[in-house]
Parts: sequence; structure tokens; C-alpha cells
Amino acid sequence: MKKNIVLSLLFLMFAFVALADGTPEKDNKPKETSDDIGDFLLPDGFFNIDYNLGIPMGDMKDFIGTNSYRGFSIDGRKFINQHFTVGGYMGWTGFYEKNARKTYPLESGTITGVTSTTYYNFNFGINAHYYFMPGAMIKPYIGLAAGPVYHTLQIQLGRYYIEDQNWQFQMAPDLGFFIPFGPESDAGINTGVRYNLISYQNSTYGFSNGLTYLQWYIGITFEY
Repeated sequence: MKKNIVLSLLFLMFAFVALADGTPEKDNKPKETSDDIGDFLLPDGFFNIDYNLGIPMGDMKDFIGTNSYRGFSIDGRKFINQHFTVGGYMGWTGFYEKNARKTYPLESGTITGVTSTTYYNFNFGINAHYYFMPGAMIKPYIGLAAGPVYHTLQIQLGRYYIEDQNWQFQMAPDLGFFIPFGPESDAGINTGVRYNLISYQNSTYGFSNGLTYLQWYIGITFEY
């Protein structure tokens, strides 16, 4: 009898201590705050590999009127807080257009032939982006890239051509989205639009207000 009473008292004591200790059960785990959840979902940064489709605008449209299907870019972004990233980028773009055969006036007469115009550039620099909803699955962002660009413009008529190669400065604001492949995926789709403005003026090629073109980009993003 005494043994049963002692065992009963020990059981009650253990139950009381357990409850007083607040020993959590499965359903009573401490809850994370919204900030904790946001930090948990926020990676250190992103690495993007994108294909770029170029659309000429402004004076560029008069120089080359066709879209560019030759372009790529890579960039890395590092979060400095919950919303902002800073990083670097590099890219390459090529435009080409072939015109119908026609006659062109010259100082000493005329020349007839087929003309073609080309534009290529290699650009790199730094970027900064703001993520509106860093804790959401789909992450929209807005950003700005800036840096030097080395470009080549050429007009060719038969065997004759004129060409200009030089360094310029480029600014490129963009608006895009990161869409992961799944809730637990560290990779996803990066897509958006970018407006490229290059500080280039040359009356020979018809550029008086800079060289501008729009890009739609889409590619793969890896979180790290």
C-alpha cells in the first residue's frame, strides 16, 4: 500500500514539474515571428544567367529597326538587408539589319548596292535592387545597373564600310520577378524588362540623344 502511495506521489510530482516547466509538446512549439520567417526565407543572394531579347528605341530604331535575338547577361546580387541587394553584372548584345539594294548619292556620283548595319556591345558594372516582398514566394524587384560599355557600330555597302568603336557609359533601370521552381527550391526563373541608355552621340550614325534599346530578359536564378 505504502509503495503504491509513493509511486502515485512520484507520478504526480513528475507531472507537476513537467507542466510547470512548460515542456512543449509537438503542437506547442515556440512560434517564429514574422521577422524570423522572413529571415528564414531570405537567401544570402542570387546568381542569374539570362537570355536577352533587344528592341531598338529612339535614334537606335532609325539606325537598326529590327529586334536583336543575340544577347545574354550574368549577374550576382548580395542582400545587405531584408530588401536591398548590391552586386555586379556583365553582358553582351548584338543587333543586325540588312537593307534592300538601292542607290545612294555620293559627292562624286552615286553608288548602288545592298547595305547592312550592325551594332555590338560588351558591358559590365555594378547593380542595386530593391525587393518589395522578400518573404514571398514570388519576389518582384526594381533596380538599376550602371557601368562602362564597349560598343561597335558599322554601316557596310558592298566592300566599303564605316565603323566606330569606343567606350561609353551606360545606365539600365529594370523591373523583374524571381519565381522559384517550388516552395523548397533554391533555383527558379528570373524575368523582366530592362531599359538601356548609353551616352553616345554621333551625327554620322544619326545619334543625337543617346543610344537606347529595351530588353526583355529571362533565365535561371540560383539562390546562395
